[in-house]
Amino acid sequence: MIVKIFKTIGPRTYLTSIFLIISTVLFSFLLEKNRVHLLDQWPRITAKVIFMIAFIMMITLLETRIKGRKFNGIHMIAFPTIFLFFPTFYDIKTIPALQAILLTYGQYVFIKIRHSKNTEKWILDLSLIISIIVQFNYVFAAFYLLPLFILFRRGLKDVKHLLAILLPVLILPFTFNSLSIILPSKTFALINPPVQMKFLNIELLSNAEMVWLITLLFTVVICALQFPRGHRKFSYPELFSGFLYMTFWLFFSIAFGLLGLQTSSERWFISFIPVAYFFGVFLENIKSDSLKKILFTTLFLGIVIFKLFDHGIISLELPFRN
Repeated sequence: MIVKIFKTIGPRTYLTSIFLIISTVLFSFLLEKNRVHLLDQWPRITAKVIFMIAFIMMITLLETRIKGRKFNGIHMIAFPTIFLFFPTFYDIKTIPALQAILLTYGQYVFIKIRHSKNTEKWILDLSLIISIIVQFNYVFAAFYLLPLFILFRRGLKDVKHLLAILLPVLILPFTFNSLSIILPSKTFALINPPVQMKFLNIELLSNAEMVWLITLLFTVVICALQFPRGHRKFSYPELFSGFLYMTFWLFFSIAFGLLGLQTSSERWFISFIPVAYFFGVFLENIKSDSLKKILFTTLFLGIVIFKLFDHGIISLELPFRN
């Protein structure tokens, strides 16, 4: 039933998606180790629900503007489901959420650069997006490889295109530094913070983080199976361009998590969106509705039961750790 609801966009789709979002957010808060009454946590719960709804609506609007995209509601089911797999959703901070939103919009801009005639504008937009993100973690400068890739791919080596990339890179750091005059010191500390490199130690991971690592591994497999036949499989080049962007984001996020290149405690959050994206791609490519329903139900119930066991609500010794 739920698979059929998400095959098209309509009132039922939105209502079901909102129900899934609220359910997954409440479930995450209920499982928080230092549990308190939900009424005491309503500002954080409301903020997470609003973030998820706004984020999925943003993706929906962007997807409908991509040429060749016969949009269905696959993201509306993929993102709430993957939220259940995420180990520390209730503790998401503002800056990582802002980075995720900007990078998501960056996918649309990347597609426009590759398939639009007004390349100077879109390259400037993408460079601006990346330059803003870099102010909060300079490791994200790796995303500058994307506009550079397009410049060389399309042979755009004139002064206008080079300036479109360089202007945000040069101007934004001075702009953010000038804000130190008016911003409180606590707020300004978020700009250009020191990057902590803390390599992943498997032995110290929680069971939930181990599940997320396994999920990342399966996502890489899904991506690898799709990539070699990408040009043939995607009927429109715009769709494959979006796939390329998310592939880069996925592998960047894995390196980010394994090396621990965060400025705070969010080791895994940057990987959430590409994982949810490729999970949606995986579901979308399954032709049988029955198989989709079985897979979705198994994954959804499986992760719920695992989380209940992992938080001691149901007693079971898990084999992930010694």
